[in-house]
Amino acid sequence: MTLVSSKDDAQELSIFEVGEITCAINITQIQEINKHLEITRVHNAPEFVKGILNLRGQIITIVDLRVKFGFKSLPLNEDMRIIVVNYHGERTGLLVDKIVDVAPAREQDLEPPPSNINGVAGDFFSSIYKMEHTLAAILNVESILKMDQATV
Repeated sequence: MTLVSSKDDAQELSIFEVGEITCAINITQIQEINKHLEITRVHNAPEFVKGILNLRGQIITIVDLRVKFGFKSLPLNEDMRIIVVNYHGERTGLLVDKIVDVAPAREQDLEPPPSNINGVAGDFFSSIYKMEHTLAAILNVESILKMDQATV
């Protein structure tokens, strides 16, 4: 499936919350957003790995973005969603607190991320999207999902 860009080449962003941070991800990076939260814990996995999920017969790893960002993990609740992305040929789920919206973002509405966003390393983000009333930090999926030897 090919997504068609609008006249002004705006990209569509899925806007969501993780702790105190409003985040976003380009919808072209999303395979699906899932409410299915029957996650099985994996022993001896890094703390940010919430567990695994059987998604239509395929086992995917679930990364708790709250923990990855250095926030306290929360018990699963009705608002939480799993954003499934493809990372180096494997599907991985990103556990987020709540999906907020989908918004078009033009290139002129994007700025480089600061070195720190609410205590979270700016390396986790590729840019900042300036919305009407707030800012959204656009995820750098590569940076978030790379397995740093210090965290394994």
